[in-house]
Amino acid sequence: MRILVISDVHGNIEALNAVLKEPCDAVLFAGDIVDYGPRPKECLQKLKEETLFFVRGNHDNAAGFGVDCRCSPAMHDLSAETRKFTRKVLNPQELKFLASLPLSSEFLLDGKKFFMVHASFSDPLFKYLNPNKISASEIEREFENIDADFVIYGHTHFPILIKRKKNGLILNPGSVGQPRDGDPRASYAVIDTEKNKVDFYRKEYNIEKVARDIKERGLPEKLIDILYQRV
Repeated sequence: MRILVISDVHGNIEALNAVLKEPCDAVLFAGDIVDYGPRPKECLQKLKEETLFFVRGNHDNAAGFGVDCRCSPAMHDLSAETRKFTRKVLNPQELKFLASLPLSSEFLLDGKKFFMVHASFSDPLFKYLNPNKISASEIEREFENIDADFVIYGHTHFPILIKRKKNGLILNPGSVGQPRDGDPRASYAVIDTEKNKVDFYRKEYNIEKVARDIKERGLPEKLIDILYQRV
């Protein structure tokens, strides 16, 4: 199987549509459909159509339950402001869907074991396993008790691949809708279960259209600078 792994779309339908053009047999989503971006409803609808397995992100949780997302201090005020917009745009059934997403998911695909969570094993919604701040061995220890060929997480907006000492791989596909690693293109990963390998890709999309949408919808224009990696 060729499995598309995506995370952290954050209301960016242009980036999501671009990435979903990637040929695949299944789509896995590691959380955070909403907040920051101008099209949360469209992203939710598209992912419901395309995704085989979901997990709930901290922003999905915050929108679904009307609580704080507990994100990084640098992004907290922006997330709170855009969440008001998100909760206004989504209907009660869509908010209920976000709240109902599982915190983690274990499943089999093509005979391979998968474990997926948004943030970490010990803290599914909030802990940051950022490869720029902690070592690969620390990230590996976080998932050491998970029996899986592929361990998937998101949340950091940084792509990473770690070969586990025991067995299998740990991967973070990076962010589709709001990368923070210096490259504004949408980030994602593809798992090849036959070859037991992971490839990472970047996809160009119409950032200018998203920027116009942010302005037209009255969202903070700082979000545009973040999209372009100017901050």
